[in-house]
Amino acid sequence: MKKNIVHIGHAAVMAALAATTLGSCATQKNHQKTDNSMNATKIESNLDEQYLVLSDAEQKAVAQTNDFAFNLFRTQEGMDSKVLSPISVAYLMGMLANGAEGATQTEIMKALGQDGTSLQTLNDAYKSIINHASALDRRTQINIANCIAVNKQVTFKNEYATAIKALFEAQVESMDFTSPKTLSKINGWCAKQTDGMIPNIVDQLDANATAVLMNAIYFNGTWASKFDKSQTKTEEFRGFTRDIKKVDMMQQEHKFMYADNKDYAAVTLPYGNGTYSMTIILPAEGKSTTDVAQQLNAKNFAELQASMTECLVDLKLPRFSTTTETPLNQPISALGAPSIFQAGQANFSNMTDAPMYVSTMLQKAKIEVSENGTKAAAVTAATMMMSMYQPDEPRHVVFHANRPFIYMITERATNTIFFIGQYTGPTE
Repeated sequence: MKKNIVHIGHAAVMAALAATTLGSCATQKNHQKTDNSMNATKIESNLDEQYLVLSDAEQKAVAQTNDFAFNLFRTQEGMDSKVLSPISVAYLMGMLANGAEGATQTEIMKALGQDGTSLQTLNDAYKSIINHASALDRRTQINIANCIAVNKQVTFKNEYATAIKALFEAQVESMDFTSPKTLSKINGWCAKQTDGMIPNIVDQLDANATAVLMNAIYFNGTWASKFDKSQTKTEEFRGFTRDIKKVDMMQQEHKFMYADNKDYAAVTLPYGNGTYSMTIILPAEGKSTTDVAQQLNAKNFAELQASMTECLVDLKLPRFSTTTETPLNQPISALGAPSIFQAGQANFSNMTDAPMYVSTMLQKAKIEVSENGTKAAAVTAATMMMSMYQPDEPRHVVFHANRPFIYMITERATNTIFFIGQYTGPTE
């Protein structure tokens, strides 16, 4: 099977890109590609430390995950600062897809943009990223972790638990959902996996919940070219509504990969050995981030990267920190998977024989950008509940007794017929 050697890129910045007729200021092209990454288990292998090998099918699955990233980002348009980890949502959805069957699994794959992709291919692609991401740059910390807390009253199928442990390196643990210690344990796991950036994900644990599925992602990268703190100055920043704010503006002049067109300019800032990077897109005057976001997709992302050239960039970038809490029920439904949130319609029979659905899906994310580099973390969680079988919608019928009919009077308990007769019309 043909394999592609691919550089893995910074997941926290998957929401930026697109390009047509890009400008340049040098002839040197950048052929480095960026994708998504992270890992909870740090890998110290000396093999393939700089490259991740994917098959053609797996590479396509990653590209489609990028399209999912842009689609998800567009559901969060607005005037406020926000940060989102699409790959964290994708890993959680991947665990759900492995537990789903029939139309529910089809919907999840559709929402992920994986139409035409087999679940096995998706699993293989995500597993490759988990297995290699943390070894690609020893100066950049990438962690990914998956965990399923299962209510001790519910039994997961051995096949599902085994697969999730193998494919997603997930911790699957039976817990007492009536105990306050369980909530502390779940949130403690989040804090540990994100180095304290996301201290909790569940505010209150329903004792009737059947399971909590979680993905945690942590990124800590040092700029390949750091900003000098002494050059950081307080400057004006024009907000979304053109209101003027004061920010701590970092600045440096350095060679970076750059491209521009009539809609925006883009610059890529590498971390560590260059495996991971942040791409920043600045809309042109008269354009908004919403205008640019409408263009974004995986194809334009790749075109942007391929067109970038090395330029001497007079760079200014605010030092900032953003924390976002994103409810995901509505966005994921809108992207094509509404049934997973509907009792009586969701089918997670590969996970357990108990009828379950996702009651809430939520992500908490945080990013800190400073002169030294970037720290970013996200935790995505899905709380599952037992489905109470919903009665079918009553069938709509027409009953017009406008011709002869039979009737009976019966006793309910024994069904004894006390009277029986027929009616053929009024007597004269």
